[in-house]
Amino acid sequence: MSECVMDNTPLARRVKAAMDHYGYNGPLEPGMIHLIDEEGFVPTAYKDDVGVETEGVGATGENMGLCFFTEIYPKYVQRSARAVKGYKDMPQELQNAVLSAVYRGDLGPKTAALLSEGCYEAAAEEYLNHAEYRRRKAANPNDGVVKRMERNAAAMAAGGSYS
Repeated sequence: MSECVMDNTPLARRVKAAMDHYGYNGPLEPGMIHLIDEEGFVPTAYKDDVGVETEGVGATGENMGLCFFTEIYPKYVQRSARAVKGYKDMPQELQNAVLSAVYRGDLGPKTAALLSEGCYEAAAEEYLNHAEYRRRKAANPNDGVVKRMERNAAAMAAGGSYS
């Protein structure tokens, strides 16, 4: 089990709550912890900030009712690896950014292609060339989605410096 779950930080409490909720006792991957940190964990269904029915670790639609650790997370790791060439060989921070963007559904094909080509700064710029990002940033620069996308873009832009 990860050291994260052994401390008493808010993130550790969310990870432990998610593990308990899903009955998961397996190993924790960094991407799992990252998504729980970004998405949060709510054990019951709720409407997100745009009215989408959501539960667990940001699960919507076909993912509702599935186990985050064994059914949802592996699916998004596979999608990330299909979208971005060399995903599994990238530094963890860049993997987390790609996974986060794929999980949210905002990693476009141009951004994925630029990341696959190793054009990290261009990928970061393209990633933020996104209608929802611009709309939310204009309405509230401190919006959670805006901040998340900016964190992802910063990790993308720095991606080349880790190789």
